[in-house]
Amino acid sequence: MPTPRQNAIKKLAADNRPLPAGELFSTRFYQPEDGPGVARLFYAVYGDGYPIDTFYLPEQLTEENRAGRIRSAVAVTGSGDVVSHEALYRSSAPNPGLFEFGLGLTLPSYRGTLAFARCSQLLMTLPGSEGIDAFFGEAVCNHTTTQKLTRQTGAAEMALEPALMPARAYETEQSAQGRVSCLMAFKVVQDHQRQLCIPENYRKQLTFLLEGCTLDRELITSYTSLPSSPAILESALFPEAGVARCSITAAGDDLADRLRALESDLRDKQYALLQCFVPLDRAWAGPVVDLMRQERFFLGGFLPVWFGGDGLLMQKLFVDPGFEEMQLHSERSARIRELVQDDWKRTQHGGG
Repeated sequence: MPTPRQNAIKKLAADNRPLPAGELFSTRFYQPEDGPGVARLFYAVYGDGYPIDTFYLPEQLTEENRAGRIRSAVAVTGSGDVVSHEALYRSSAPNPGLFEFGLGLTLPSYRGTLAFARCSQLLMTLPGSEGIDAFFGEAVCNHTTTQKLTRQTGAAEMALEPALMPARAYETEQSAQGRVSCLMAFKVVQDHQRQLCIPENYRKQLTFLLEGCTLDRELITSYTSLPSSPAILESALFPEAGVARCSITAAGDDLADRLRALESDLRDKQYALLQCFVPLDRAWAGPVVDLMRQERFFLGGFLPVWFGGDGLLMQKLFVDPGFEEMQLHSERSARIRELVQDDWKRTQHGGG
């Protein structure tokens, strides 16, 4: 039996109406009647390759906006066609007050207009209210447009995710030859003092990354060994993207075995990337990071308020990272690539 996604894509594929070009547009927050237009926009740009079902399913997108888990801004023509979309939304972060800024796309015929910029400006009226205390964006590295727009929001680059997005998502527009990397940028609008444990092996890198934001942090001393209790890992799999994300919510002396078992399963399923998120407000963060380095994980970056407290992104790739193909806009992002690439090279020569 076909899935709702398959039925929706079949319907979109059968829609032969011409796409709009040259019509005047206005921007607004998402209304239920915009759902079919958003689905058509995603299909026009990504074909059937976008990994998140919600944006092909109007009723689902309407419910997510109603519940406040997604806050979409759209540019709409007088005839009702949606020509641009951007959103603040809850994604992988455990902190409910940290929203992702993204899901941005524009019809090719409107990319020379202010449609996308006006959607972004409208969304930027929300942080600091409606439970949105901070936001982050994942800007693709196959071009620099979204990196520039993310910078205009005041967000600072903090992490690099090599080979995050599947090549299939970019086949329709032929805008990438392989998997696409992303830069993570953060802006914290409302915050308070929090504890921070800096793993010694990454003190230099985190000192640089922390220069990009003003956070009130109390430094705490790291444990020297892992607790003698079971580790707790919370994993999420994204088969369409070939990506797994794992939050280490409690450290334990079985952590290495747990990570190896997860890695073995992902390799069997031909995944491309395993990302692990380590809470930096816990004193066991230091020995956890030491262990992960021994297991050939490499640095992704610093994630402000990811858990409520800050987080550290550690990664393991099962495909080529494509560092040389990345297009980067700022000196800061180029420096982050250098830091991440240097640590990845360490994993190619024995880890540790």
